Amino acid sequence: MSELRNSPNENMAGRISGTDSYRFICRHCFFSGFLATAAEKVTCPSCDSPDIRANDDIFSLAVAHIDCDSFYASIEKRDNPELLNRPVIVGGQERGVVAAACYVARRYGIKSAMPSFKARQLCPELVIIKPRMAHYSMVSRQIRDKFLQLTPAIEPLSIDEAFLDLTGTERLHKASPAEMLMRLQAEIARDIGITVSVGLSSNKSLAKLASDQDKPNGFFILNPKEAKQWLADKPVSIIYGVGKAAAKRLADAQIATCQDLINLKRGEAEHLLGKQAAFLQNLAQGIDDRPVKPSRAVKSVSSETTFHHDIADESELVPILERQALRVSRRLKEKQLTGRVISLKLKSNRHKIITRQVTLGRATDKAFEIFEAAHLLLKKEVSASKQWRLLGVGVDGFDEEGSLDFLSSLDNSTLQKEKIETALDHMHAKFGDDLVFSGRQVEKLAKTKKRDKK
Repeated sequence: MSELRNSPNENMAGRISGTDSYRFICRHCFFSGFLATAAEKVTCPSCDSPDIRANDDIFSLAVAHIDCDSFYASIEKRDNPELLNRPVIVGGQERGVVAAACYVARRYGIKSAMPSFKARQLCPELVIIKPRMAHYSMVSRQIRDKFLQLTPAIEPLSIDEAFLDLTGTERLHKASPAEMLMRLQAEIARDIGITVSVGLSSNKSLAKLASDQDKPNGFFILNPKEAKQWLADKPVSIIYGVGKAAAKRLADAQIATCQDLINLKRGEAEHLLGKQAAFLQNLAQGIDDRPVKPSRAVKSVSSETTFHHDIADESELVPILERQALRVSRRLKEKQLTGRVISLKLKSNRHKIITRQVTLGRATDKAFEIFEAAHLLLKKEVSASKQWRLLGVGVDGFDEEGSLDFLSSLDNSTLQKEKIETALDHMHAKFGDDLVFSGRQVEKLAKTKKRDKK
């Protein structure tokens, strides 16, 4: 199970007009009604739980952002209860980075994207777990199925977070969106074994901000009537859409808070933020008219590997490249996507990143075509004087129709490769990624074992 906690009375905002009461819902028993604010101890009148949420608009707000709490690490702790109270990260070993850090690890200052060796320095007893992306994707689909039981209006942002619009669904479920979301949280914890945090408001920007305020296992309501005042003294970096570069430009111009950003004249704002200026100034005061879009197009599919030691030899890089092409191909096939643009990513031992790409004559989801294109790009970069610590392959430029059958237009050599790849796909599906290898990969494994013995 994931680390759990309650957050009693942390979000008691919004007095009902003309009264000393608040509308409320209890997160423990889901009882709802009105609370008198004169009581010294505010608890649920039905079950006496202090874990309640109250707001004068709690029954009408319908846009939510749901974020899984330390998703990868929570799954690993769920699957291995011995890790529950230990500092855990999911990511690479000495040469990798932190993909996810549990809340115990975060107490040591460990953050996502931090180099793993630095995380280890901060916490010597740290447990580092290799990512299991296929497993995490399966859990993500289970959670998505839970979302779909509430509403079809789901806009995924990543494997572990999404926007939901529950407008108009109260008639179907006979309960307010807030109550339905609280029940959803409880179901995910009970049935899937991890926790999620919910931000509830009237638009995507405010919902996203809200979900960050009460973690883990949180439920935070951000009333749009109070949003401008609530945002006023917050740093501009809190706005979803202000990246590091924009935040630095604003800081250099002495623009520190959301109110500072709102006060900027139009010309000054455009000089600092370009075409996004007006949009970001609106977000700084809680204004966001973007709808929740149920379908969010995949922009790219990729795979990359950070090496345990720097590699210069092309014969060592090629088997890794082939395995990445296979991974990307399987993901494309799962998503029924075909792409024309093949990308190669390399990071040198001096941490310089280069990317190269080529556009194919037709879209593909085939591993052998992805590999052949990426291999040609790789050949142009490798040399005796270059050392590499990371290699990656990606595909984008997707066809809107998805994966199509081009077999009728292929020559005999390519048809044979198609048949071999189809057979490999069946073997991978039956035996898994770690039990099926090509000749190149077997040769590389043998070399690695020989080197390790030395």
